[in-house]
Amino acid sequence: MSTQFRLPRPAVPSRLKRAGPIAAALVAALVLVPSASSGNYTDPSGDSAGAGDITAVTVAGDKGSGQLVFRISGANIATSGTNPLFLDIDSDANPLTGDLTAGGIEYSFYVDGESYDFGRWDGSKWAEAPSLTVRVSGNTSQILISVNRSELGNSTDFNFVASTISLATVESTVSLGLDLAPNDGVYNYSFDANGPQINSVDVQTTPSAGPKAGKRFVVVPTALKLPPDGRTTPVNVVPESYSCVAKLGAKKLAGSGTGRCTIAVPKKKARGKRLTVLLTVNYQGATKVVPLTFKVG
Repeated sequence: MSTQFRLPRPAVPSRLKRAGPIAAALVAALVLVPSASSGNYTDPSGDSAGAGDITAVTVAGDKGSGQLVFRISGANIATSGTNPLFLDIDSDANPLTGDLTAGGIEYSFYVDGESYDFGRWDGSKWAEAPSLTVRVSGNTSQILISVNRSELGNSTDFNFVASTISLATVESTVSLGLDLAPNDGVYNYSFDANGPQINSVDVQTTPSAGPKAGKRFVVVPTALKLPPDGRTTPVNVVPESYSCVAKLGAKKLAGSGTGRCTIAVPKKKARGKRLTVLLTVNYQGATKVVPLTFKVG
C-alpha cells in the first residue's frame, strides 16, 4: 500500500483526551476483550528515522455491537502537529476503491499532541466523517482509537496501516522521519477471525504419500493464504504457532515434536484405517482449524 500523508481535518478538530473518563472507558474496553480475541500486529522498533516509532498494533472487536478499539503502541508517537500519527483504513479490503492515490483507503484518523481528526473519502476528496462513536485517548507511548463499524461503512473485514511522520528543520535543512506499520503492504482484520482472515493453509506431510502403519507421520503447515496485502515484495506467511490432534478411527493418538504434530501410527490393525488430523494454526491473534483426512497404508 502506498500511503500519502494528508491532513483530513474537519472544520473543528476534536480534542485528544489524555486522561479522564474517556481514557478509562477505552482501557476498560480493552480489558473486557481477551487478548486471544484480538488481532495482534507487530512492527520493528528503531526504524522511524526520528518520527514516532510504532512497535505494535492491537485491534479488539466486538462482533455483536460492532465496536472496534485500535491500540497503537510505540515511543514518541503523536506528540505534536509536526510529529503526528495516522491510522488509514481500507474498509472494504479492496485497493481498487476509495482513494486510489493512497492505496484505496476510505477512512483516516489523524492524531497529534492536542487533537484528532476523522476523515472519509467521499469519492473525489477527503471530508469530515460522522464520528458519534469515535473516542481517541492515550499518551506518547500508546494511542487508543475506538470507533463503531457503522461509521466505517459497516465493514466486517478491512485492511489498515498505522504510520507516523515528522518534519524538522535544522539550519535550513529539512529532515523527514517516517514509520509505516507494516513496513510493506497492509494489515488485515476480520470480526469473524478476531484477527486477519486466514483463507487456507498449505500443508506438507512426511512421508508425502501419506501415513504408513508402524511409522511416524509428520504434518507441517508451510504457508497461510491471507487476503491480498499489497506487498511490493511477496513473502511466504507462516503460522506463529500450530498444533495437531490426531485420531485413528475413534482412537486418539499421542503426538510429539512441534505442536505435537509428529504422530506415531500403530503397526497393528492400522492399515486401511482412516487417520484424521485437526491442524490448528495461529497468526496475529487469528486461529484456524483445518481438518485433514488420510488413509493409512
